[in-house]
Amino acid sequence: MQAVKGAVSRGIHEVLREHWGFSSFRPMQEEVIRSVLEGRDTLALMPTGGGKSLCYQVPSLATGQLCLVVSPLIALMKDQVQRLRSQGIAARAVISGMSHAEMDNAMESAALGRLSFLYLSPERLATDLFKARLPRMPLGLIAVDEAHCISQWGYDFRPSYLRIAEIREQVPEVPVLALTATATTQVAEDIIQKLGLSRPQLLRASFDRPELVFWISRGEDKFGRLLRILENVEGSAIIYLRDRRGTVRLARSLSQHGIGAEAYHAGLSSADRDRVQQAWTKGTLRCVAATNAFGMGIDKPDVRVVIHMDPPPDLESYYQEAGRAGRDGKKSYAFLLTGPGDAERALERMEQSFPSLAEVRMVYQAMADLNGIAMGSGLLESYTVDLDALSERTGYRRANVASALKTLELDGRLALSSGLRSPSRVLMIADHKVVYHMRVSDGHKGPLLEALLRLYGGLFEEPAIIDEARLAKLTGWSIATVSDRLRALDEQRVLSYRPRNDLPTATLLQPRQDADRLIIDPVALSDRKQRARARLDAMLVYTASDEHCRSRMVLDYFDESRVSDCGQCDVCTRRRKNEHPETRIDRAGILGEMNRDPYERRVDRDDGRAV
Repeated sequence: MQAVKGAVSRGIHEVLREHWGFSSFRPMQEEVIRSVLEGRDTLALMPTGGGKSLCYQVPSLATGQLCLVVSPLIALMKDQVQRLRSQGIAARAVISGMSHAEMDNAMESAALGRLSFLYLSPERLATDLFKARLPRMPLGLIAVDEAHCISQWGYDFRPSYLRIAEIREQVPEVPVLALTATATTQVAEDIIQKLGLSRPQLLRASFDRPELVFWISRGEDKFGRLLRILENVEGSAIIYLRDRRGTVRLARSLSQHGIGAEAYHAGLSSADRDRVQQAWTKGTLRCVAATNAFGMGIDKPDVRVVIHMDPPPDLESYYQEAGRAGRDGKKSYAFLLTGPGDAERALERMEQSFPSLAEVRMVYQAMADLNGIAMGSGLLESYTVDLDALSERTGYRRANVASALKTLELDGRLALSSGLRSPSRVLMIADHKVVYHMRVSDGHKGPLLEALLRLYGGLFEEPAIIDEARLAKLTGWSIATVSDRLRALDEQRVLSYRPRNDLPTATLLQPRQDADRLIIDPVALSDRKQRARARLDAMLVYTASDEHCRSRMVLDYFDESRVSDCGQCDVCTRRRKNEHPETRIDRAGILGEMNRDPYERRVDRDDGRAV
């Protein structure tokens, strides 16, 4: 393996100070960066909040070469591109929902050396647009984020990730950095094999989070326990629930008790999601009651408590979500509230996530009908996914529809992206002379082109986010007229116009076929179900255990040993109190006493102890 092409033009500490304002790296970051700069294939296992993105951003900026970042998380890609661009660093993302012209423009910019970072969703590796540009791209590094997605043993396997090895064969001299926050030893070995890493450097940061107190609380009154937690633990909180309606009900109930809270889920409008996230990030909103749609890409260091109202489907998800607390290194809490029937409901949800072939075929047909996808067409095209419309058309519940779509994704037939705010965008694709001629001679569309070029610079170089209302005000037309004429210009190939879209999308990875002939590999489906059941069983064992330190159980799952118990989880606190009854326990310990008899709690209150 050769060293990264080109000399290091700047020291990595200089890059860190200049662009991020930090004087030193977090644990293991520098080791990963130096491995990359030596040209070594590297697999870095770093926990949530460990600063994985800097591990490829710093060496790429130090060498001045293009970094190709492959990630399935569109929200994270968009967030990182926005942050890099705000620092004056040239970065673009190619994701589902973009027009062919936008993708072509971004790929060509990368090939011409105009970009420092090109973010790509894995399904885009198979496109002719990318394959044709790859030989011309001045690549210095390939970064694979969420690398566990390439492993069938991982909890979020994506078949499109397997294409990364094909790309590697075309540029064997370019080192690969694979990153993940959640990987067992088995998954790590699978990542190395599936990516074809050559003599890789395996760097594993400790998954131990000594500042994070893991706590299981059992009982029937979950809401009462939740209130006591929020009364005793100050600061920002995330409360995770399994369904959208639950987030709305819980946020309303907390507000009625004088605790600032709002719901967050993928069904909200982008404006509402942005408003809730910004208020919470700024600290004007204390609690977010959310589905797992909330969290990716959030960089809020002072979250003091993460509370799960139900067991997640696996320890990987739980560790990642709980790990959003305490990123500033200060003491924080991860509560999991359980009650009667939780295990049974979790098993039922797992079973429902593996729908029948008939259900999958019905949803596939409904999606094709609603989007007008002709037989044999649609390859690598993106289509809107309206779960409510699909539910109405098939007669299935939303959850069943979502499970059927997920099954199609795991079978490699499509790639899903969650509902993200996708603002309206315009890119000029016609020649300057053509656009100028229309501006001065076309009384119907010329004023709109004039307004676009006056309001937004660089439209010929890259897409710009536009505001139809602002254009309407400048032209004196209605918003509907502006949108109609933008669509007409798009049809004429004068410009590329992508109107705003807040719904999820599905990108077909295979041409649309006859739903009645659709086959899902039964062996692969059975294997996935067995692995999902094994991961859920591990989660339920963790939840039910009263004998082992929580931190030790988490670390054991990720094949990491711990010399001693954490001394602060519910198990350790209960054990310490039983051994030393006179010992007074801290506020977190008191919270663990929520399962005791109410009379005992009243006695403690009379003794002057806070409960």
